[in-house]
Amino acid sequence: MRFSDDAIVITGGSGGMGEAMARRLLADGARVALVDVNEEALNSALARLGVESSQAVGLVADTTNEESMKRAMSEVAATFGSATGLITAAGIRQTAALFHEIDLDRWDLINKVNVMGTLVAIRVCREQLISTKGSVVTVASVTAGGARWAQSSYAVSKASVSHLTKQVALELSPHGVRVNCLCPGVTNTPMIAEAAKTDGPGVLEAKVNGSLEQFRPGIPLGRLAEPEEQAAAAAFLLSSDASFITGIDLYVDGGVSMIG
Repeated sequence: MRFSDDAIVITGGSGGMGEAMARRLLADGARVALVDVNEEALNSALARLGVESSQAVGLVADTTNEESMKRAMSEVAATFGSATGLITAAGIRQTAALFHEIDLDRWDLINKVNVMGTLVAIRVCREQLISTKGSVVTVASVTAGGARWAQSSYAVSKASVSHLTKQVALELSPHGVRVNCLCPGVTNTPMIAEAAKTDGPGVLEAKVNGSLEQFRPGIPLGRLAEPEEQAAAAAFLLSSDASFITGIDLYVDGGVSMIG
């Protein structure tokens, strides 16, 4: 129960990874606020979590809209007290397209949601986190550390999240607030299932086993990650077990990052 009565906010909380993080934190005693732009998805996630409203709430907000997020954070404070933790799991993917072919409006949207949405969430939560000397976990990707075929916008956005994490970690360090970046490898979530539909049925096999164009070495551990494995890593970074860790990228990727 290392998060006993802590109030932790998860943006993108209705997604596969966000929901797994909520379940892990609830099991460790936290009270959790799931933030998502999709109210129906939020309600479904809360129903699957199966906990009382005193332990978990869903808040509809757009992470790219500062006023919307301010309202959500005010609700968190009114319901649970000041937040002690924040996970920025909200994000969107890129359908495979070469850099010279990607629609520029889509490029802007991916970077707006993935990068600016992360920035806004931390900005809005800043005062509460300072008051509790809390912790932040941003969510980037294994693509933050290297190029991926036909994923220019997504890869650039996640590299930006990684560097933004370091910048914010430095600026919040005088207040005792830690900020770290989780970089998941390919994880068995609905987002990946959707990628398999739009980018071709062989995309998951290529990710695991390797392919010349996209994922040369494949995944050394030979499988996709499970959402619960990413949740365990996020819980570690949020917890006092990581009390002297800030500004790092933690790759949970089955070994992909060690071989490029």
